[in-house]
Amino acid sequence: MSTPSAEPDLIAAATALQQTLERLQEVVERSLHGALTTRKQIERTAAALTALGSLETEIGLHARALIGAIDRSRRLQEDLTGKAHARALELQARSAELQFLMDALGKLGEETHRVAGSFEGQTTPDGLAAAAVELDALVSRARELAEQAGARGFDDVRRQVETLRQQLSAARNRLTLSGGPARA
Repeated sequence: MSTPSAEPDLIAAATALQQTLERLQEVVERSLHGALTTRKQIERTAAALTALGSLETEIGLHARALIGAIDRSRRLQEDLTGKAHARALELQARSAELQFLMDALGKLGEETHRVAGSFEGQTTPDGLAAAAVELDALVSRARELAEQAGARGFDDVRRQVETLRQQLSAARNRLTLSGGPARA
């Protein structure tokens, strides 16, 4: 996803800060224990307290590194959230396109069933001519819908519509073979 940074991550920065704080605590606790009655005890305590300055400097460095790691984590979270939001908007738009195509396919299917039912057993020249006109219109609508689905990148929907268009064309061919008008 992203390249590893030379900067410490949250865990490493927090661990380094924690370890330095523990060392500081040990030094302070050592300096607080024991009597200051001998020269050796005084020198040890003075040396321990002198080490506090470098430990405090180290704590400051680790604290800034942790703040930097937190800031990088926040920016990463914002970046990832932004990408997820953009993807959600893309999904919403594509879902709307797909729904439009599926609704159009559903209407085309309903229209196909209506036409098939209304012309079943039709033998009069006028009835066959009307059936031919309606079937030609449905074939044309199916072709347009298949092209729309393909242009929008919905190949599965395009194949479904193309299958319906082929069935409609086959029905139109049967109508012509049964004595109906030829295609215009």
